Amino acid sequence: MSQGNAPPVPGQDVDDPPAAPAPRTWVFRDPLVGRSFRAWLYGGIALRLLLLPIGITTDTLATYWRAHLIAFHGDVYREYLVNMGSHVVHAGWLRVVQPLLGPADAMWTHPWWWADPFGLGAEHMERFLARPDALRAIALLKLPYVLAELGAGLIVLRLAWGPADGLPRDPTTIARTRRTWILWMLSPAALYATLLFARYEAFPVLAVLAALLVAERGRTVWAAVLLGLAITFRTYPIVLVPVFALVLYRDLLRQAAWAALALAPFALTMLANRVVGGTFGELASVGDYSFGDNWFAFAFQPSRGGPGWYLFPAVLLAIGGYLLGRDREWWGSGPVPREHLWRWVALAHLAMFAFSQFSAHYLMWVVPAVALVVGRTSMRGTIPLHLASVLGVFVAAFVLWGGILFTGTLGGLGDTARTLLPPGAPLSGEGGQQLANLGWTLHVVATLGIAVPLLVGTIRGDRFARAVR
Repeated sequence: MSQGNAPPVPGQDVDDPPAAPAPRTWVFRDPLVGRSFRAWLYGGIALRLLLLPIGITTDTLATYWRAHLIAFHGDVYREYLVNMGSHVVHAGWLRVVQPLLGPADAMWTHPWWWADPFGLGAEHMERFLARPDALRAIALLKLPYVLAELGAGLIVLRLAWGPADGLPRDPTTIARTRRTWILWMLSPAALYATLLFARYEAFPVLAVLAALLVAERGRTVWAAVLLGLAITFRTYPIVLVPVFALVLYRDLLRQAAWAALALAPFALTMLANRVVGGTFGELASVGDYSFGDNWFAFAFQPSRGGPGWYLFPAVLLAIGGYLLGRDREWWGSGPVPREHLWRWVALAHLAMFAFSQFSAHYLMWVVPAVALVVGRTSMRGTIPLHLASVLGVFVAAFVLWGGILFTGTLGGLGDTARTLLPPGAPLSGEGGQQLANLGWTLHVVATLGIAVPLLVGTIRGDRFARAVR
C-alpha cells in the first residue's frame, strides 16, 4: 500500500510500512479498556468467593441427595425424575468431590423431611450445619454453580463485545459492554439463585447462551445440540426451540429437522427415565406439581395458585406465528434476519417472566436477556427496570413465605440467619396477599417496560418487517 508523502517515523526505514495499531481482540486484552474489565472480573470473583460458603438451602441438599443415588448406587429417585441432565452433572461432581466430604452414605441420608418440608426442613438443615466441615461442604457443593454462572457471564460479554475481529470498538460499544459486564458481576438475581438459594439455574442459562453464540456464528447443528442439553438441565428452554428453528432456517423440512435434533436429548432422557425409573419424568408428572402450570404453561396466577391465566402461551404462539408468517411471506418481504435471533430469544424470556409467576431463583433465567438488551441496544432505563422487577419478586416471595425461604439461604451464618430473617411470613391474611400482589405488579410492569420497547425497536429496525408482498 502506498505511503503517500507521510514523513518517516524516527528510527524507521523509509521503505518499511508504518507500524500497525495493536489489534483489539478479546476485551480483557484490549489495551485501552481491558484493565477496567479485568478489575470488575476480579471484584466479581472475590464477591462470589465471599458468598460461596454461606448460602445453602434444603433444595440444594435434596438435589445432591438424588444425585448421590446415581453416583454411588446406580439408581434414581423415581418420585422426581425431572431435570435429569442437571442430576447427572451433580452425580459426576459428587464422584470427584465426595472424598473431601466424608462417606457418601453417612452424609446423604434419606430425606425423610420431604414428607413435611416446611415443618421438617429446618431440622434437616440444622443437622447439616452442625457438621464441623459445614462451610467447606457448602462451598464445594456450590462450586459447579459458580463456575457455570461465570461461564455464562463470559459468553454474555462476548456477545456484547462482538467477535475478535481485530477492529477497534467505538466508545458506544465500549460503554454498553461495560454496563453489561457490571450488571452481570453484580446481578442480584444471579447472585441469589447461584450463591444464596444455591440452585443450578446457571446450568441451562450457560447452555442457552452457548447455543445462541454458536448460532450467530453459523454453527446451527451445535446450536441444536447445546439447546437440547439446556432442556435436559431445566425444561424451560423447550419454548425456545421454535424461535431458533424459525429464524435459523427458511424451509419447513429443515426447521422440523433442526427442532427434532434440539429435542432429541430431552426425548432420550425421557426414554432413559422410563427404562430406569418406570416413568417418563416431566411428561408423566406435570399434573402432580402444586404449580404445574409453571412447568407446562407458565400461567400468570394472581394469587400464586389456582388455574391462572394462560397469557405466556398466547404470547409465545404470537411470536411463533409472526416468525412463521415472515418465513412464508404472509406479511413483510422476507424472513427475520439471523442477526435478530437474540432479540426474539430475549423477547421470549421477557414474555415468560412478564406473564408468569414463579420462585425467586428462577429470575436467573431472564438475566441474560436483560444483559443483551443493555449491551446491544440504545434502550435507556433497562437496568433500573430490571432491578425493580427483581425487587418486586423478592418482596412478594418474602411476604408470602418469609424467613423459611431465606433462613436456609443464609445457613452458613448459623444462628445469625435466624436473627436476620426469622422463619414464618411477616404478614398474613389479606394484607400480606395485597402487598405480595403489589410486588408481582411491580415485577410485571417493569418487565413489560423492557419488553415492549425491545419489540418496537426490533420491528422498526428490520427493514423487511413492514413491507408488503
